[in-house]
Amino acid sequence: MTRAFVAVRLPESVLDAVAARLDDVALAGRPTSRGQWHLTLQFLGDHADVDAVAGALDGIDATGGPAQVGGAGAFPDARHARVLWLGLTQGNTVVARLAAAVARHLAALGHEPDARPFRAHLTVARCRAPIDLRPVIEAVGTQPVGPSWDIDAVTVYESIRHSTGADYIARATILLPAGLLPT
Repeated sequence: MTRAFVAVRLPESVLDAVAARLDDVALAGRPTSRGQWHLTLQFLGDHADVDAVAGALDGIDATGGPAQVGGAGAFPDARHARVLWLGLTQGNTVVARLAAAVARHLAALGHEPDARPFRAHLTVARCRAPIDLRPVIEAVGTQPVGPSWDIDAVTVYESIRHSTGADYIARATILLPAGLLPT
């Protein structure tokens, strides 16, 4: 059993563009590293059976589609932020559909989705105490970041925590079916 989550992996060209966009911005808090950048579909907690999760997702019945990163935001809100993120300028519906499909496939294993509404995002910094990130969000801007790409797989990651952050290790990648009608 391990700490794990299911996510969409970003292509190298998108990771390069995110790094370039963030290089010009003074990020508040603790920035996340390139190896931590992904779009979480479902967090599985500290006691996930990664093999069982991968098996439950094999044959997932949802298609992918085009996506593009862009637009900054914060949780819980920009004025009292603890997390700075980049959203999607394209593909929100695709990623939400994938998150719902992952939740359906993992419910039998006891993995319940987060009760909060789903919001596709790429976490770029975390703050210990709430902070006003409106100037940072404005500096990052609303423009697309990098090229669009086709989401064609979901990945099961193991999260190994350290005092300096976490390492995310891809344990299984499940290709999405082609040619199905969106679910």
